[in-house]
Amino acid sequence: MHQLRALSLRIVVRKLGHALVRDAIDDVGAMMAYYAILAVFPMLLFVVTLAVLLLPPNIIDEGVRVALEGTPGGARSLFASQVTTLTQHARAGWAFGTVIVAVWSASRGASGLMLALNRLFGKMEKRPWLRRQAIAIALTVGLAVLVVIALALLVAGPMIGHVIAEQLGLGEAFDVGWRVGRWVAAGFLVMVVWALAYRFLPDTDAPFRIFTPGAVVSVVLWLVISKLFWRYLAELASYGAIYGAFGSAVILLTWLWLSAMSLLLAAEINEVLAEVGANRRVSS
Repeated sequence: MHQLRALSLRIVVRKLGHALVRDAIDDVGAMMAYYAILAVFPMLLFVVTLAVLLLPPNIIDEGVRVALEGTPGGARSLFASQVTTLTQHARAGWAFGTVIVAVWSASRGASGLMLALNRLFGKMEKRPWLRRQAIAIALTVGLAVLVVIALALLVAGPMIGHVIAEQLGLGEAFDVGWRVGRWVAAGFLVMVVWALAYRFLPDTDAPFRIFTPGAVVSVVLWLVISKLFWRYLAELASYGAIYGAFGSAVILLTWLWLSAMSLLLAAEINEVLAEVGANRRVSS
């Protein structure tokens, strides 16, 4: 049994290595990062507009501050300043047409991911154009709602938790648990988003599953990469000296590229495991 498991692991690793080289996920990740950089600020516009309608200003500000703790320094300052600007304008009221344009522009990122996943899975797109755009827009709106809920929980969670902790006499134990728990919750949220993307974006009949081996590995890898990239920027890198005023944009683009590759890695792992499992069932 042990030898069989070791053999299966070697087969999975070998097939995964071949798939990563064959599908060139670094190049596909670069394409996704390009689409993402065009979609991220319209997405921010839509999320902020939605948040202003549903949440008090102080919760938005505090939630954004906490949410951006895991992003690299240059990207964090770029996001924070843009969110502040958008919040000020959104409070004055956005025109309906502006929100529609923001949703459409933000959904281009989902369309880019749709193209990338179809390429990785070797699928020929057969769905009508209108259906593909409706899926991309629906996923974008759903993601915006999840982000707004997450912002509210980032602020309301500690407040409610401290009240409960005081009643139960937990004291500082809650603070330690919350520092760990919010990262676990962030990882779970990312897995939900990626599960939705894997299920609905590519032209496949794959079932909807949140906890897959690829998603777990990918989320852990993404959190580690983000943390290491932040440390690298803080201690070694000098993007500002090299790129000048474009330093923050280059940092954001690099982080999006690394994030895209971790997402694609999850898709590759799940696809290889499904292929190995199907071959094993046929041989048995």
